[in-house]
Amino acid sequence: MNTSKTKLALWIGGLAAGVVAGALIYQNREKLGPQKEKLSKLLGELQKAGEDLGKRLKTAGMESLERGKALAQASTEKMN
Repeated sequence: MNTSKTKLALWIGGLAAGVVAGALIYQNREKLGPQKEKLSKLLGELQKAGEDLGKRLKTAGMESLERGKALAQASTEKMN
């Protein structure tokens, strides 16, 4: 299976999972009504955690890039 087929299969799988989740939520909307605020709060916390993780990953990537540049510069200076 090449990459494009894998990506397509993952995309279709994610779409199917979203449809199933949406159908389940729609069927149980009366039961989920009182828990909407709790769910909204949890989703907000999850979003904040995701943003924080993204910032940390970006910072770590930039630090690694700078260290790589410094290492490359040092090795070129040693060669000359």
